[in-house]
Amino acid sequence: MPDSTPSLRFRTPPGWPTPSAAWVDLYQGAEPATGWTPADDLPPAPAGWVFWVPTRPLRRSVSRGTTAVTVVGAAVALASFLVLAVLWATDGPAVLALAPLIAGVALWVVGASRHGDGVVAAVGRVRDRSAARRAQALSGPGAAAHADPGQAAALAAWSAEAWSVPSARPFVEGPPSRVVPRVQRALVAVTAGVAAAVLVAGTSMSLLPLVPAVEDVAAAAFGSADPGFGGPDDAQVPEWSSDDGHTNVTWLAGDDEWEGTCDSTPGATNCDAYEIDTDESCTAVVTVGFFAGEDDEEPSRVEERTVTLTADVPLVLVENHDEAFSDVGDVSCVTDGGADTDRVTATQRAEDHVDADAPEGCDEAHCVAFAVTAPADCAAAAVQFRVAAAIGTVDAPHDLAVVTALRAGTATDVFVGGTRDASDVVAGGVTCRATEDTGSTQAS
Repeated sequence: MPDSTPSLRFRTPPGWPTPSAAWVDLYQGAEPATGWTPADDLPPAPAGWVFWVPTRPLRRSVSRGTTAVTVVGAAVALASFLVLAVLWATDGPAVLALAPLIAGVALWVVGASRHGDGVVAAVGRVRDRSAARRAQALSGPGAAAHADPGQAAALAAWSAEAWSVPSARPFVEGPPSRVVPRVQRALVAVTAGVAAAVLVAGTSMSLLPLVPAVEDVAAAAFGSADPGFGGPDDAQVPEWSSDDGHTNVTWLAGDDEWEGTCDSTPGATNCDAYEIDTDESCTAVVTVGFFAGEDDEEPSRVEERTVTLTADVPLVLVENHDEAFSDVGDVSCVTDGGADTDRVTATQRAEDHVDADAPEGCDEAHCVAFAVTAPADCAAAAVQFRVAAAIGTVDAPHDLAVVTALRAGTATDVFVGGTRDASDVVAGGVTCRATEDTGSTQAS
């Protein structure tokens, strides 16, 4: 039986049935050729569609071997730069700090490059392994399920069952996608650019005469020494769009976006972060489906979240769940005031410091903790904030809605990723929407 959490997640194009877990396991990383569809009557995938994305276990397995080099290099480079800046400001021998600065920058860039190469190589290994398995086992599933002496007919019957269609077309594989290499190259380029800025600033301060112009350049470079967040457009994967084109939802797939959203929430469950962009301001109900398995066509439960959307201000919805994956099915503005009862009168107080039990993302992306206290229990409250800091491809300002459980009269820590400055965060509304679908039911 295939692993419930594959290395690569298959994104089903619009209008296609969801393939079975066995098909996803056997075809890991295999890119369908342009125009190929599982059956004749299905629409082709949109141009540039991303069929496979690395899952969290794959990304984390790669990062374990390269994080130390990257962190040590960045720490040495920034510490050397600070020492150099102090020596320069006090007319000391700043050039003495130049050698460790160069060494730290080199480690920093090499670590980031190895991480990018590791993700690309890991995806390639997954693709090669699945190709080798297919070469030996494609006839096995069909032969086991259908007593048909013809290998082609057995494979066709197995493929039809895998795609839930009466008659499946033979799979035609195209060239590997360039999405993962392009994403990793962009991340390395951003890191190299920041490291180069630190190196140029340090070299200028240690070698050039002390003049006002050089002071301004060095001060500007010092101000940008913190790499902050940045990432390529490929860190956003299209998820859902309204029929009128006013509202679009994307799934945040980049490392920076993960650290600033999902990795800044507590717990060890699965997590998805969705960016909602709209040109209309309203109170909206977001419908989220949760799927117990990769081969499920229908969600095991459906939840609704009430959020406040502001025109041209992105909102990031963070969902933690125990299921295999989630999916945004609809975003609808509420015009009849029916969502007013979802509002919960709650206090939100910024904490003076982040506890040692803070999520892992607070170490990388920084975060601000808020103690949220509600007068009634809510199994899944949407706690909303306005954040004046960017998170990867998510612009500033943006809204953040974190779904979490609240206990009556008990302060619950909710973490806002992407900044360590509480002045960057303004607490918004807290909503608790009762749902009538399968799954948990909340009451405010």
